[in-house]
Amino acid sequence: MLSEPKSEHRNATHYVAIAKTVHMHEIPDVLPPLIPEVKQWMQERGIEAAGVDFFLYKTMNEEGMLECEAGFPVSEAVEGDGTVIAGTFPSGNYASIVYTGDFKNMMQGHVALEKWITEQGLTEIRQVENGKTQWGGRTEFYLVDPELEPDPEKWQTEIVFKLAD
Repeated sequence: MLSEPKSEHRNATHYVAIAKTVHMHEIPDVLPPLIPEVKQWMQERGIEAAGVDFFLYKTMNEEGMLECEAGFPVSEAVEGDGTVIAGTFPSGNYASIVYTGDFKNMMQGHVALEKWITEQGLTEIRQVENGKTQWGGRTEFYLVDPELEPDPEKWQTEIVFKLAD
């Protein structure tokens, strides 16, 4: 199930994450285990999450290899340590849609948001060079924790794309 897409201005948000390069088919096995690692790193330093966990997709090549980050928003900038990096979602306009259901079918949310952006005459920040797509901010925010809600039909993910101003 998909919500109505929307666009809105968002303020800059700091985050901490672990960066990984992964094939798109390996995402379910590689990225989720990074979340507890980041959470533990934050707890050891007394850093509170300022939102739900996320996967940020930065680039993808023609073979389906993605440069990703898995982490949490934080209320103020912190320093990473090599394993955990610090970053910022930039201030600006974003389009979003909420997908409800099993993660294995989430691609329909991405496709629906891409279509809506085009229909609205908006433009996602993205460039393609030498067969590699680079996004300005393609993120999935996991609104419902699968460990707390065992029914995949109740899982909710906010899919967010950074728009050109």
